[in-house]
Amino acid sequence: MSAYHSSPCPVPILKWMFQMMSIHSDISVSKKILDMLMVLTIKNALVSDQPRPWIPSLYDIATVLINMGVPFNTLFPLLRFQPSFTEDNIRSEMYRTVERQTTGGFSENLPSFFLLVQNSLCNIAKFLQLCVGICPEHYTDKEILLLLLLLFKLSLEKELKQCPLVDLEHLIIKLVENIRKWDAEMPKLCLGISDLSSHHHDLFWLVQFVPNWTERGRQARRHLSLVVISKLLKNHVNIPSSNDQQMALLCQDLVKMKPSHLLKKIAETETHQGGLSKESLLSLFEPQAYYLTYILLHLVREASNSDAAYSNQRKWLLKLCGTLEKHVKCDIREDGRRFYRTKVKDLVARTYSKWQQMIHSSRPTQVFCR
Repeated sequence: MSAYHSSPCPVPILKWMFQMMSIHSDISVSKKILDMLMVLTIKNALVSDQPRPWIPSLYDIATVLINMGVPFNTLFPLLRFQPSFTEDNIRSEMYRTVERQTTGGFSENLPSFFLLVQNSLCNIAKFLQLCVGICPEHYTDKEILLLLLLLFKLSLEKELKQCPLVDLEHLIIKLVENIRKWDAEMPKLCLGISDLSSHHHDLFWLVQFVPNWTERGRQARRHLSLVVISKLLKNHVNIPSSNDQQMALLCQDLVKMKPSHLLKKIAETETHQGGLSKESLLSLFEPQAYYLTYILLHLVREASNSDAAYSNQRKWLLKLCGTLEKHVKCDIREDGRRFYRTKVKDLVARTYSKWQQMIHSSRPTQVFCR
């Protein structure tokens, strides 16, 4: 590759390197390919007579992931968020067709999933970070949403959850910052993320996977928390945009989070447990109801965060504190044999303390005159 240190590297070679970096089984070789690919991409970007360096398209990214064994419907699981190409388009042009039938997680067909996590997927994320930094306008808003949903879906894989996903999180932040029509696209993104799973544990994971070290990241995390709360409580309401309306909705939702209310709802839906008395049903599903309350309270904490104080913030925090005590805390009766109750009550206390601190910090500064 030394021949291309003084002249632009042809696109077919760059594309081939991108593919080889993603599928090579030798970690050291894959790392060397990544390093060279990044060097050549930077050099191509600095050549003045070139319109722009080669950046992998969404099609290119999907191709290497499918070549790694990831099913197409794992990459793009939502009907309303589909790319302009199909799996057949990719299969017909792949250099080496992957003949695999996958019904569950894509990790089932990989000899070393840990190798994929630590090497291929992270290398792809590192290279794409460079690409979106060099050409932030390369991907359209629709393509960015598809890429983000792809990353969030992959993060739900059981094996991936066991590893630090720093490179993926950094890529997510860069993609989020490149969305042009943020106010219009952010609610669509949050709805899409919430549709990636129906299980409350996975939904909470997705909220936590939104990086919160930028303003947009924190905004998306708050909005996604409200969307997930609404989904878990089966409210089916549109999330308002103003702080006051969001806090009003949060207070209404908090009333529905008391364990006894959730337990009743769960017992009503579990009609297949025939032959059990009402008391037995309630006892059977009580741990599930308390765990759901635990998840919902964490989501409430996320949704109530704010980057800056606003006019009615103190009023809403006081209302949240009152609602929390009246409808959740008073509904929990601790029992030494049911530790999950104590765990939820402890979270209630910590949430109340957090809101009290926020109330204290939001008090207007008083000026004393002599």
